[in-house]
Amino acid sequence: MQVEPFATCRKEGLLLRLYIQPGAARSAVVGVRREQTGDKEIERLKIALQARAVEGAANQALIAFLAELCGCPKSSISLQSGLTGRSKTVLITGGGNAQLDKLKSLIRD
Repeated sequence: MQVEPFATCRKEGLLLRLYIQPGAARSAVVGVRREQTGDKEIERLKIALQARAVEGAANQALIAFLAELCGCPKSSISLQSGLTGRSKTVLITGGGNAQLDKLKSLIRD
């Protein structure tokens, strides 16, 4: 069975598949979640956010959290899909292996 990783390095930057848990006690990278879609599995990086999912607060908090973790400006992070859901796709323009390594180092087993 084919497994698609939560991150893909592209020429425009780092594409991340995320699963968001709003309303947490603290913001943190929680782990990796696998979803079955047809004949393949998709990984999503699971992130807990303190912000609640009200009026876009969780999306804004997610962008600020990722910018801090990856050491990049918030303006380089754009939400590609999942504006209102927990499953999201984010592009970090100019991001690459350094940001991916940092995120992987934060994953708890």
